[in-house]
Amino acid sequence: MGAVTHELEHMRKLATADRDKRFGKLYRLVGKMDMLNSAWAHVKENKGSRTPGVDGMTREQVNADVLCKLGEELTTGVYQPEPVQRTYIEKKRSTKKRPLGIPSLRDRTVQEAARRILEALYEPLFRPSSHGFRPKRSTISALRHTAYTYKAGASWIIEGDIKACFDSIPHHVVLNLLRKRIKDERFIDLIRRFLQAGFMEGGKRHDTYSGTPQGGIVSPVLANIVLHEFDVWMEQQGANQPKQVSNREYRARQTAAYKQLTRRIKYLREQLVKGAPFPNRRSAAEIKAELRTLEVERSRTKPSDVQPSIHYIRYADDFLVMLCGKSRTEAETLKARMAAWLKDTLGLTLSEEKTLITHADQKLRFLGYDVQGIRNPNGTRWARLSIPTDAFTSVVERLQDAARYRHAPEMDVFANVNALARGWSQYYCYANDSKHKLSRLTGIVYWLTAHYLARKHNISIRQTMRTHYERDPKTGRLALYTVKPDGKHLFIWNKYPAHRSILSPGGTADDRKPYINTNWAGGRSLERKVQAMVKAKGQCEGCGREGMRLVLHHPNRLRNASQNTKSVAQSGYEQGVKLLCHDCHKDHHHGDMKRQ
Repeated sequence: MGAVTHELEHMRKLATADRDKRFGKLYRLVGKMDMLNSAWAHVKENKGSRTPGVDGMTREQVNADVLCKLGEELTTGVYQPEPVQRTYIEKKRSTKKRPLGIPSLRDRTVQEAARRILEALYEPLFRPSSHGFRPKRSTISALRHTAYTYKAGASWIIEGDIKACFDSIPHHVVLNLLRKRIKDERFIDLIRRFLQAGFMEGGKRHDTYSGTPQGGIVSPVLANIVLHEFDVWMEQQGANQPKQVSNREYRARQTAAYKQLTRRIKYLREQLVKGAPFPNRRSAAEIKAELRTLEVERSRTKPSDVQPSIHYIRYADDFLVMLCGKSRTEAETLKARMAAWLKDTLGLTLSEEKTLITHADQKLRFLGYDVQGIRNPNGTRWARLSIPTDAFTSVVERLQDAARYRHAPEMDVFANVNALARGWSQYYCYANDSKHKLSRLTGIVYWLTAHYLARKHNISIRQTMRTHYERDPKTGRLALYTVKPDGKHLFIWNKYPAHRSILSPGGTADDRKPYINTNWAGGRSLERKVQAMVKAKGQCEGCGREGMRLVLHHPNRLRNASQNTKSVAQSGYEQGVKLLCHDCHKDHHHGDMKRQ
């Protein structure tokens, strides 16, 4: 992989040095074995690789021979992507569902290779206003940009919403924009094949005539390439380009009252530095008292007039246009111009119902947070971030589901509750009300877990406290625990992260739902697997080999058990399972590796 990494880095340097350069000979990079091996290693690490595509191939079946054949198909030009398997996921704050495409593992590998090439070419071009699906950028960096804009004097805010952005981008727009940077038609044709691969739903294949299918690895960077044109257009309208202000220009904008107070405070401080005797026979205590009074008065005085400017922040297809020192009429005019440009140039439609113009004093929803401009005593603003009520209600409901079932194995319940609570709290620790909300969440987690353990062992809450409650050595707090098969204690989440200012540098987080393992309901318990691993000591119980990925084998197929969740879960937990390598597992099933 060293040669491919070196070539990608070289391309990145060329792209940075010459923003108008067009690149060729890209397709050959996709089919190189070093690239495919590295791309597959990245795809395999993702938990989504457990889900096969329409071809039914699982990650255990992807080996060197499969990748070698894939490289030959790419080299000879006969490679053709499979249609994606369409499923639907819930939308936030909506009863509608969002279509999600699941490509085959072979196609995901090729898309990962193409994504790396596109990222090397386009990352040097992307603007600082773009924060979605980019290295070293996240929702937190977008919110930080927003918070600084409130301090700059935001007055009116346009909340941008593009109708079905990912599903409605015309294919010819994507391909024509790629040709501005790429002259290798074989590579562009590969992207075209991914866009037009179609999808399977209800056993039937459907063609795709527009959009970059959500779920595809290459889709986010393609969407960013298209919306990059909008970023450039916004900068041409003056967004994110405030003039460099010298100290002289800043002082010229200061109000007369603020200037007068500043001069007097400076004079008094100089007198204190020089020391006695003080003018007019004053004492140091009198000067210090006047200085404190003037500093308080200055904190309540408007420092300067707002510099008229436009600030633009985008995360994927969500964006804010924040106007400083401008009127609502100017915001409405800009909104109409944005809608017309998006329609005429990119073929995208700005939703009239959801694209709102909001005053900075009003609350708006952006990237999962409620954001509101709060006025300081001197008339300036700061951005107050808060946790939405519906977001808190949603996480509580998910925690209740995780700890609802008495027959669920303890280790699985603890792992799920910890993953959900830890991930959610890490994302919302930037909220100004995080201490209050997260403190409540720790109490909810405690009582849900306590009631689950009491039901599980058929004991009272008081008895649960005697048998499953002690001090967590990592946090120093008393907390509930369960005993893992290796004898160690697994504690429930009991300490929320400290509040972090959104203005403090660093910190990245993604607005993603934490992965919740529900395999126990299908008989594949994490706790049962750990028990088997402790027993097997890392060796395959069939051939005795070590250092290989082991699979939990159920002698009695789970698909033959009752469809009742409790029956399947109990059957999978109580069976005398074995840990086997892939070859031994295949032999036990007589070569039939279909999903059980």
